[in-house]
Amino acid sequence: MMDLSYGLFTFLPAVAGIAAHLGYFIHGEHHMQSLQWLLTTIFSPLVLFLAILEFDVTSSYVTALKLTTIILTSFFASLTGSILTYRIFFHPLRHFPGPFAAKCSKLTHVARLLEKSDNYLQVHTLHEKYGEIVRIGPNELSIIKPEAVKAMIGPGSKCTKTAWYDVAGLPHTAMHLERDRVKHDKRRKVWDRGFSVKALRNYEGRVTRYADELVSQITSFGGKAINATHWFKAYAFDVIGDLAFGKSFDMLKTGEQHFALKTLQEGMEPLGFLIPVPWAFPILINIPGAMDGFNKFISYCAEHIDIRRANEPSVPDIMTWLIDAEENDPDPIHRDPRWLHGDSRLAIVAGSDTTSATLTYLFYHLCLEPHHVTKLREELAPIFTPGSPNECRDIQDAPYLNAVINETLRLHPPVPSGLLRQTPAGGLTIDGIYIPGNVVMSAPSWTMGRCTSFSFFFPSFLPPMSPPPQKLTHTQ
Repeated sequence: MMDLSYGLFTFLPAVAGIAAHLGYFIHGEHHMQSLQWLLTTIFSPLVLFLAILEFDVTSSYVTALKLTTIILTSFFASLTGSILTYRIFFHPLRHFPGPFAAKCSKLTHVARLLEKSDNYLQVHTLHEKYGEIVRIGPNELSIIKPEAVKAMIGPGSKCTKTAWYDVAGLPHTAMHLERDRVKHDKRRKVWDRGFSVKALRNYEGRVTRYADELVSQITSFGGKAINATHWFKAYAFDVIGDLAFGKSFDMLKTGEQHFALKTLQEGMEPLGFLIPVPWAFPILINIPGAMDGFNKFISYCAEHIDIRRANEPSVPDIMTWLIDAEENDPDPIHRDPRWLHGDSRLAIVAGSDTTSATLTYLFYHLCLEPHHVTKLREELAPIFTPGSPNECRDIQDAPYLNAVINETLRLHPPVPSGLLRQTPAGGLTIDGIYIPGNVVMSAPSWTMGRCTSFSFFFPSFLPPMSPPPQKLTHTQ
């Protein structure tokens, strides 16, 4: 063909593959273009095949097919080889310990999560084997040093949110997912109005009303065994329905699971195994049937927003402030409807899932060790007056009650794998160890709460020999 040897059609694509990696893919972020790159990969063989036939009329179909195979195989083989060579031998994280497979790709991580979604336990096992800093991906570290928490999410942190936050809210966005600090701060101010001291005081009566319903339902079983997790979910879901949308889901009254809760669980499940590979999310949401649960949850939230718009509650709720910002705030950023739809998901997930999980684990430990119940009753009896207008405020500073809550959160954090953050371009130093720039980091909360290197942390619930507060330096 055109008097050129097949060797040239092997060499040039190989050079192009290496150049594509070193000149493009190794720089910046490309997760939002993953669908385009997938389509390009799928259709490039056909385009190349037709191009060969078009520009070399002497080529037979067999010759064109052979050349297409040679060119694409050479290109993708060299691209893959360049990526793996860089990640294994030249990547800035090459000196950090971790499993060999993690140096090459996150796909093995995803495969394990598809089998069982227990990322926090898998990461915990890696820390037991490799130490306090583990390379869990080609460009990702898991760190269980206390200093890492402050560096990542503490005041003045220079770290930013990672690529995962771009895709987790698709096709909408939300305040907690916004990577741009200016936009995030503007939305945060709107949310702050819904959580001001005055707003919180207005919510108290509604929260205690559902707490009374929960107690009434549990009491009605007359001491028989019940599925406490179900009732805690019902309580949390009813509360967030009222506080966020001005209308309860009535799960405490009916005793049955609302279809919205099932939709929530189905919708959030894919996020568990997609966290390691954010680039896969834009692909999956565009494949019919691949993300049915997630899409149903998106649609449900949108419908709930429309219902809430049409039914203004007599008492302000969280959506009151978010809708007001969209309709009346002079800043055009708030007029984007994606904010309201995304923030509605934030309210439901953050408000219900975390509360029900914490209540479940808290009472699990109280059942295992009932002497804590005795101590709580002794502390609360003199200060707690059911039905009092200050019912919540009277107990908010109770030391032992707060100790029980904090201990539950230590052993069973709502986000056990920790939050993902990206180091600044210039990198940063954590406890004397330099972390290169633009690296993804996490400080797994579940492991941090059980870390034996912190002398004051114990695997048991509220250990009787806890050190005095002045020794808890690492908790700062």
